[in-house]
Amino acid sequence: MIGVIAFFVVPVQSQAQSPNSAPAERTVEQAPNPQAPGGGHGLVWVDSEAGVYYVERSPLYGRTPKGKYMTEQDAIQAGYKRAPKTRFL
Repeated sequence: MIGVIAFFVVPVQSQAQSPNSAPAERTVEQAPNPQAPGGGHGLVWVDSEAGVYYVERSPLYGRTPKGKYMTEQDAIQAGYKRAPKTRFL
């Protein structure tokens, strides 16, 4: 008796991702709010919802949903308080 053996090769897609690609969800979650145009030396970002202002080196400078740039003196006169120092890890 002579037997016949057949082999089938089926291509399998790799589920591993290249180191440069990231899932879309992860990219969106890590993207910070873009900084509002304007600002710069001598101006603070006033968060009109929170009633505070952020100085230029703050991570929230120009990045809260509602706000505007003005001088620190104008912000104080308008009743805004300096935001507590924040630190992002």
